[in-house]
Amino acid sequence: MPPRSGTPEPATGYALFDLDQTLIPWDTQLLFCNFVLKRMPWRRFYLLILIPFLPLTKILGAGGMKRVFLNYLWGMDRATLEQLGEEFVEEIFPAAFYPEMLEVVKREQASGRLMVLSSASPDIWVKPIARKLGFDHCFGTELEIDGRVKLFPDLHGGNNKGANKLVKMRAILPRGYDPAAGQALPNSHGFSDSHADLPMLCICENASMVNPTDKLHQVGKQRHWELHTPPRPTRGKRQFAIACLRQALGIYSA
Repeated sequence: MPPRSGTPEPATGYALFDLDQTLIPWDTQLLFCNFVLKRMPWRRFYLLILIPFLPLTKILGAGGMKRVFLNYLWGMDRATLEQLGEEFVEEIFPAAFYPEMLEVVKREQASGRLMVLSSASPDIWVKPIARKLGFDHCFGTELEIDGRVKLFPDLHGGNNKGANKLVKMRAILPRGYDPAAGQALPNSHGFSDSHADLPMLCICENASMVNPTDKLHQVGKQRHWELHTPPRPTRGKRQFAIACLRQALGIYSA
């Protein structure tokens, strides 16, 4: 995704945002699945392939299970998929997002920082969301589509999660910058809900947690990171889990 006005000097700073459960209270992979299954109910048969793989989650890892989960897109061509991505974003934006965090995005844009959205979700809908919000750059997990989506699509460049986020955004970081050196990017701010994003958060001079996981909250508290607790649409883990299950089945309505 090209920048609005070119890559600035490093002193301008960066605003690095996660997407799922940071700007929006849901996993957009499940929301998109719900969106597709409502339009194409027969694709619910993807569960017959997914369920036998669930006991292998630890072995396959997040990237492997993502490839299995995405079997509901099997056979789609790129044009259809991209059109669905655009329509999905039009349907969920801005109602499904945290209003508080949309204001934070506007605040960071006003600060002049380079706006970067980096998500483990597929870029099919991450890119339209980034355009909608006015980000300069975005990075998502890229599906390899050779004509049509494979049963278990390959992930070009791997799953955009954890330390791999830094690998993918390397080209927009200051020349010669080495995250492993431990030097923070000046005038930069990172935002996430998950401890999986610690590599991204720790390269920023400042960071914020959004309804964080316990592990992230522990680290963030030690580092005096800012805490955002926007109201969630569900109460407690049980309600959230039920809503996620309904999304996976294509029967969820906000």
